[in-house]
Amino acid sequence: MAATLFPKTLKGRMRDTTLIVLITLGIFFVTGEILTRIFRKESPPRFVASENQRLVYELNKNYAEINSFGMRDEEFDIDAIRDLYKIAVIGDSHAYSTSVKNMAETFPSQLEKYLNRNIGQRIVKVLNFGVPGYNTSQELEVLKTKALMFEPRMVILQYFINDMHICNYIQPEYKKLNSLMHKSQFLVLLWKNILYSSLGKAFLLDWIGKQFPDALLFQEGLVGTLTGAHTEVPAHRPHPARTRERVPGRYHYMLGEENWRMHVQHFAHLCKQQGILLLATGFIEDKEKEILLQAEFDVYSFYEIFQEKDMREYGYNPDDTRSHFNAQGCYILGKILAEYIQKHYAVVKDE
Repeated sequence: MAATLFPKTLKGRMRDTTLIVLITLGIFFVTGEILTRIFRKESPPRFVASENQRLVYELNKNYAEINSFGMRDEEFDIDAIRDLYKIAVIGDSHAYSTSVKNMAETFPSQLEKYLNRNIGQRIVKVLNFGVPGYNTSQELEVLKTKALMFEPRMVILQYFINDMHICNYIQPEYKKLNSLMHKSQFLVLLWKNILYSSLGKAFLLDWIGKQFPDALLFQEGLVGTLTGAHTEVPAHRPHPARTRERVPGRYHYMLGEENWRMHVQHFAHLCKQQGILLLATGFIEDKEKEILLQAEFDVYSFYEIFQEKDMREYGYNPDDTRSHFNAQGCYILGKILAEYIQKHYAVVKDE
């Protein structure tokens, strides 16, 4: 009889231990969830997932300094600017002007300020369509779905090296699962702390990003992207990946010089169809300049604007391509771009 009782006793102990573990884990997660919801107060996110799959994400209209059109710009009535000379600036974080605190200090705002000052009256409206992390594929979609509705007379396309990379965030492949995971603030916080810890980055992050990219949680509806591989050009490494093996297949259309060239040509074609003047600026090297000129862009790069000036004094460090111009740098960009435009274009013609 003892021989038959022993297995039952062992099974009972295993059952009791399992039950205790499950109850403990349950208490741990419930307590963690309650505490996270009480003490973790988050401001509105800067980005929201876009219904337009080609845009991927957009600026959140509830975020500070974002207007009802989804631009980092003052609120305005579209009818009130209908007769103004409109310039659309389309680009990434450099157009958005990430390092400046106030909207009025962004380089598109400075551009508008100095054009109107030089002309002597408020006749120009500069529209800032800059979104951090955007590439040229998304900027083409901005032109088609947002900028053209304002009937701009000129479009300024701002270039940076990540224009051939995947964007900063992508939408998850399994959206319902992503939404379900975000129901628990504590689990999301716990997973992020594991994944982006020193050990997580060393042993887990890259594998997860390649095998289960949906697990690179950013916020509901959006996930992060892997950075460039160690084998890539050093200046590209801190930016989102540009190699196909590090990017989900549904986003391969964003990658590489060939796709970038195609997007530039399509961008130029749409503008020329409507008689819109084209100016490209940004960190444009000779190779990219040649392609832009072939597409019939005028080109006036940041390198030409700053000439012999040390960009480090204005917030941008060439050795750290994640840096951005400070307020003084944006002031110079806006002022000298305004002088260039007024010199080369009849901004006030027919006004």
